Amino acid sequence: MKLRYLVCCCLCLPFAAHAGEWQLDVSGHAQGLYGYTDLPKRYQHQGNSSHGVGQGDVSFSASYQADANYSVSLNVDLMGGIDQELQDYNQGRWGEEVYAIADSPYGRVMAGQTYNVDAQFHESAPMVGALSSNADVVDFIVNPNWNRNGKTTKFATLNTTYINTDGVAPKISYISPALYDTMVGFTYVPDAYNRRGLINKFADYGHDDGYIVSLYTAQDLGEWAQMNASFSYARFHDDDNEFSASLQLKRGGWTLGGGWRKTYIDGADQQSEPVSAKLPEFFDGYREGQAWNVGLGYEIGPYQGAVTYFESKAAHQDNRDKIIAFSNQYQINRNAEVYLAAAHVDFDGGSGPNDNNQGYAFVTGVGLNF
Repeated sequence: MKLRYLVCCCLCLPFAAHAGEWQLDVSGHAQGLYGYTDLPKRYQHQGNSSHGVGQGDVSFSASYQADANYSVSLNVDLMGGIDQELQDYNQGRWGEEVYAIADSPYGRVMAGQTYNVDAQFHESAPMVGALSSNADVVDFIVNPNWNRNGKTTKFATLNTTYINTDGVAPKISYISPALYDTMVGFTYVPDAYNRRGLINKFADYGHDDGYIVSLYTAQDLGEWAQMNASFSYARFHDDDNEFSASLQLKRGGWTLGGGWRKTYIDGADQQSEPVSAKLPEFFDGYREGQAWNVGLGYEIGPYQGAVTYFESKAAHQDNRDKIIAFSNQYQINRNAEVYLAAAHVDFDGGSGPNDNNQGYAFVTGVGLNF
């Protein structure tokens, strides 16, 4: 199914014809980071002691508000990165997302290059600033379990607690109206391969389909806390099963959260054997494993900070990742922010010196919003 067809499906909904007016919007974000690493001597050959990265994105949207209940929008997001270890944009270091959104009293329909409903619902450990995802720290300390560049894709372990196997592959999603502050979402992915996902395109299942079902709820627990939670199930390639859950509790400026994800393969099918340099050993180990995280965040005025722990492990081999991060962000004004972060990692991938890595990373940088 082509992206053009997915977008047209959304645009042809009847409520797009209501009288109203279009509104155009442009926004963007850019950041530059510098990191210094302290590695044990046996791992120092895996990278430089200092490294800089840059990344940015710009978003264009045209929205049509027919009335208070019906609206539709067309969206184009462009992004790029420089010197990033995981080249996770749609075409490597650069990419785009093109999609349409239609809202009505019957729910929301999304069509095009978007994340699935679990990735949109999932709220786990709070992460901010320079290390706002697990992938950010590997720009400074290489993880042998995670590899995505112009030559190969390998994920021997999971790198998130939300379902990201399909990345932003073209898809159709539906999210129901809220009932008692609870919503149900469904995503169908005709071709699950995407440069921002986990699938190696040379695998024999590389272009199979998948679907994701997700439940999200936001509940007011009175004076005690505000609770947000999600639970999701996904199935890819007819035999890959994934479960994901998240929970956040918020009170005042504090946020306590955690997430969990488990994957396994049904039936006789097993993880693929390496057959070439493009399909290295354990390139799809993520298909059987689990990951979890927990974190505590605080926000007051222009300051945000978070302490998080992430761990993932493959089910049938010794590959394991551990990341402890302390990240801070300070908003100077509406257009500028500064970052300061520190992390300790322990990546286990095998018995060889190139299969493991560990050490400390200290990262600072600036961000610009427009």
